[in-house]
Amino acid sequence: MTRALALALAPLACVAVVVLGPTKRFERSALGRAHRALGDAAPRVATALVTIAVCDRKRGAAVASACFDALDRPNPLGQIVYLTLAIGGHASFVEGVEKRLLDGGDARGWTAATSAAFAFACATWALVCCSEPGTITRENNEEYLKAYAYDEIVYHRKRCRTTGKDAPARSKWCTTTERRVARFDHFCVWVNNTIGANNLRWFLLFLFAQLVLVGYVTLACAHAVRRSMTRRDCWSLMFQHETPSGARATLGNDKALLRRFVVYHYAPAVTLGVFCALVFVLLSVFLGYNVWLAAKNVTTNETFKWELVRESVETMKGERAGGSGDEQIDWGEMTRNKYDVGIWGNIKEVLFPPVKTPSAFALPWDALKAKRP
Repeated sequence: MTRALALALAPLACVAVVVLGPTKRFERSALGRAHRALGDAAPRVATALVTIAVCDRKRGAAVASACFDALDRPNPLGQIVYLTLAIGGHASFVEGVEKRLLDGGDARGWTAATSAAFAFACATWALVCCSEPGTITRENNEEYLKAYAYDEIVYHRKRCRTTGKDAPARSKWCTTTERRVARFDHFCVWVNNTIGANNLRWFLLFLFAQLVLVGYVTLACAHAVRRSMTRRDCWSLMFQHETPSGARATLGNDKALLRRFVVYHYAPAVTLGVFCALVFVLLSVFLGYNVWLAAKNVTTNETFKWELVRESVETMKGERAGGSGDEQIDWGEMTRNKYDVGIWGNIKEVLFPPVKTPSAFALPWDALKAKRP
């Protein structure tokens, strides 16, 4: 059980370090320290490995540098990892759980449900991969300026140094895809695409689909193990040792024995089930956080900006403590999100973006070829 739990926790720990480590809230925690250590060590380790492979220091450094430059551009690495996990997990479930642990009639029903959940997850993934996030162009720049007014707190009128035009509020230049995106949220490596005003709704649907898939697999693994143990009459087995109460040990009255029995005889199902259960928890938190941000009309990118604003206000409060002019300053107004129009209005903005784009879908690397404003 310990080994299976360790195998399931290892990839989740890596994801937590990569995703949560760089955030301001976790920068002073163990996750933040691990992320900084990883960021410092990864280039050196990669360069050393490439140098060993090519047997030339200069050539190895050049190849490693080119690889890191490529990772800063749209690339399918995250998509390959997702497909590997999805297809590999689906195959493992079908071969190691359905065919081995479920009888014919029951297995057919579970296979149909598994295929439906898997298809739903992959379809939403492909949808986000090809969705247009809300690229700002010469043609729609004025529309986005009208749709997103400057709040004069987080966003002020300024010229985009890259495009030479007024940058609409809530937009940001995506350095990975090299385009300005309306209501920029983040760049997602799993879909190799920027998440913005026009595809945040599909991104939330994608997260929900993955949650359904891993939740279903977790329950299916538990059901398959229990069904197999019942069919094999494992619950009536009696073992030589006795429980503290003096009774002969069975799987029903000795929990430690039950755990060892299940892990030993059903290792594939246990490993897959534990992994999916942990992913389910992680996805639940991540999806809940993104829905909460949508309900507050705040993007992931803006959370960092608002933290800086609040820190600045607290500093100003400290500097003015005891002064005679404190009562003339509305501190609440200085930290109020003017884009928050109520839960339903905020959700409506996510589901129905204010600016319609001619093409709802596009490949992420098309942005590199597009004519910029």
